[in-house]
Order: sequence, then structure tokens, then C-alpha cells
Amino acid sequence: MDLEVLRLKYEAIRLATFIDRPNRFVAHCELAGETVTVHVKNTGRGKELLIAGTQVALNYQPKPNRKTEYDLVSVKKGDHWVNIDSQLPNRLVKEAQADGQLTLPGMPTLTAFRPEKVYHESRIDFWGKTVTDHNLWIEVKGVTLENQGVAAFPDAPTERAVKHVHELIRTVHEGDVAYLLFVVQLDFAHVMTIYRQRAPKLAAAIEEAQRVGVKVVAIDCEVTAETVRLRRAVPFELDAPFHEAEVD
Repeated sequence: MDLEVLRLKYEAIRLATFIDRPNRFVAHCELAGETVTVHVKNTGRGKELLIAGTQVALNYQPKPNRKTEYDLVSVKKGDHWVNIDSQLPNRLVKEAQADGQLTLPGMPTLTAFRPEKVYHESRIDFWGKTVTDHNLWIEVKGVTLENQGVAAFPDAPTERAVKHVHELIRTVHEGDVAYLLFVVQLDFAHVMTIYRQRAPKLAAAIEEAQRVGVKVVAIDCEVTAETVRLRRAVPFELDAPFHEAEVD
């Protein structure tokens, strides 16, 4: 899988140093010798990434209706960048499909495709119509948690993801095609799994989903401070062991 043409670029990146995160939505960073308050574009814990002294990428977005002028979008982890922008995975998938480059395993040709389709009591990220007149559903989850080459979801407890998986199971029972797509927002994971200790109900739901025919797929990203692009498939192994890194 080579999606080079789909490299997305942030408008105005500034490199800064992370100081602290007083709550889920904002952080303090040192930029050009000054302390600035920035919006964190991910409400997950991110404790293994957002460590004092770590280099981060801020996207400068000054607008009258904003409380801050910067979005914290990426974090340096070792020699690699990790994108933490929770809105980006859906953008990547949408643009990949628009360019005819969304190649998921067994994915049929589509005659229609659009985001945010209501299905029963949920809103699934993408809906499509196949050439055989079947519905196709894709639920996208961004992944930023990683330890020793194992990427894991979720970064925080989530009931919403469990509900989405149950809805995908329902679509398959109705004769539709369904994908649970994990976009791993880094390029150094060799396997993708579910953080079973944190989300046992999600792990059980995905096990059932795989059994009935929901396709569970992971794709990683090439990430720089300024750009992100979908790169290649990462094996998904539900039973792969995962432990969070200890952070002082």
C-alpha cells in the first residue's frame, strides 16, 4: 500500500517543548522562550507521550472565536513522531477513498460513499453502496498508544467503541459489509491489538465481530512534524499481549 499522494500537511507548524497538561483539553508548552496555552486535539490520556521536556508540534490557528492560537497535533517519541490529532484519521480515510486509494482487504467496488451515516441509534463514520447494491460500513478509530512496538486501543475507557462494534455486527447480520478500521498514527508498530485490561468488553465485542464476519483492519501512518499519510497495513492480533510503559 503506497498512498504518497495523500500526504496531508498542516498549515503552520511550530516546534515547541511540552510543559504540562492541566486538563484533557489544554496544555502548556514553551515556544520561543515563552509559555503558551494550547488546545490538545485528543482527549485520551497520552501519559506516555506528553512528558515534560518532550518536543511537540503545534499548529498555529489564530481565529477570533478560539481560546488558544495553537493546536497540539504531534509528539516526538524517541526518533519518531506520533500524531495525536483525533480528527485526522477520518480525514485520511475520506481523502483516500476520494482518490480511489482506499484498499481494504476484500473491499468491493463502490458506487457511493459518504461520511457520518446514521445507523439505528449510532452514527457510523462512513457508509458506501457496493456495485452489488449492498451497504458497506466503516468505523474508524485512531490509535496513539504504543509500547515496545505494539500499538493498542483504547488510550482511555470507552463505551462508545463497544456500541459501534455491536452496530457493525448488526449490519453484517443484515447482509451488509462492515469494517472496523484502526488508523495507527505512528510508523513503528509491528502489531495492533486491543488493550484488554482496560477494555475487556471491547475485546469481547471485537472477538464476536470477527467471528460473524466484520473485517478488523489496521493501517499505520508515516508522520513528520508537519505531515501525515497512510502508509501500510499492520497485523491485527486480538490476543497480542500489551502493557503500558511505566512513566515517572
